[in-house]
Amino acid sequence: MKLNKQLNFFIKKKINSSFRKNYINSICKKSLKIFNEKILSFSKEKNFLSSIIKYDYSFPIKENIDCNILKKYLIDKNGIYLFFLNGFYISNFLEKKNKFIFSINEILLKKKSNSTIENFLGKTISNNDIFNSFNFLFSKDGAYIFIPDKICLKKTIYIINLYKIKNDFSILNTRNLIILGKKSKAKIVEFHESLTNKIFFSNYITEIYNKKESNIEYIKLYTNIAYSYLRNKTYITQKKKSICTLNNFSFEGKFLNENINFFSCGNQSKSYFNGLAILKKKYIHQYVKINSLIDHLFSNCESYQLTKSILDGTSKGSFNGKIIIHKKANNIIAFQKNNNILLNKNSYVYSNPELEIFANNVKCSHGSTLGTLEKNKIFYICTRGIEKKIAKSILILLYAKKILKNINIPKIKFFLYKKILNILNLKNVF
Repeated sequence: MKLNKQLNFFIKKKINSSFRKNYINSICKKSLKIFNEKILSFSKEKNFLSSIIKYDYSFPIKENIDCNILKKYLIDKNGIYLFFLNGFYISNFLEKKNKFIFSINEILLKKKSNSTIENFLGKTISNNDIFNSFNFLFSKDGAYIFIPDKICLKKTIYIINLYKIKNDFSILNTRNLIILGKKSKAKIVEFHESLTNKIFFSNYITEIYNKKESNIEYIKLYTNIAYSYLRNKTYITQKKKSICTLNNFSFEGKFLNENINFFSCGNQSKSYFNGLAILKKKYIHQYVKINSLIDHLFSNCESYQLTKSILDGTSKGSFNGKIIIHKKANNIIAFQKNNNILLNKNSYVYSNPELEIFANNVKCSHGSTLGTLEKNKIFYICTRGIEKKIAKSILILLYAKKILKNINIPKIKFFLYKKILNILNLKNVF
């Protein structure tokens, strides 16, 4: 990877910072060792990610932003917000804070938080991944959310990631840590949007820990990132009787690589993953890649996956979904489905659903479909006096509706409907 002289400077600063505790230092040192071992072999690999990091990337600096710009992202006036600009926490906006919500750097400065950091940070992440190591070395900040036992947080938490990149080929590293205590409940929305058309690479990692009987609804939104490369990796650990629902919505992306990993580490846990990608032909060479893993390690658990994509122009989509059921994990119910619609002969999709079952008493299925909009349905709508272009958009909206039904946050559901109607040029129709 071509990086300028900032490389050694940032590594040295990261490890030797006075407020970094021994645990953080040890992870950084291990990450540096892995990074140095992997970088030579990785640069020789011929894949998409290895090709985009061959540029001479630089690290963005902390920028200022007009508060009036931030205010337009206040979708919910009752919500709890964490704003990040180029990976840096914006501390001078919405000073009224919640006692459960901080930035990572804030919590590292608190002496009482060391045990929490040591027990959770980096525990589920594969050390063999070069990008994970790179994130540990260069992450500037991120969200830290800790919901104590038996707390049902009624307000929605919003993690707003804005990118105001001044120079092409900047690289960002952000890391979030989210912990839900026993019998706790929370709703979290993670939002990504670029304010410029500059090219950048975001290496984004989130760790989520669901303790016994906890419940989390997590939503990811990607908008206005048509010139950006995002690698977003999410690790979810679930304990006994916990429930996790993750909804992913992608509307743009030069290359969006979404990696979702569920680890069912307790009996009777439930996992839900829903995804929707709509790539129109406004921008060329859009690519959304979704990799999902649901790892069933305990018995009597359930998992459900439904992902859909609508691809137009020269856009591309890819889905790699894997469900693993280990030998002693009995009475598992697991379903996985991937549906795709191609609106243009130049669009492309690759779908690879997989099951690895090592137990006998399970109920599992997986499937994938690929097709175009049905001509007879388009004709039927047109007979009602509706233009063909609008008829196609209506069918796309109906196709996406099943994913939107899974959203339990009214403000976000309305936002998504409005966004999709705008993409489909239906905002003046309904």
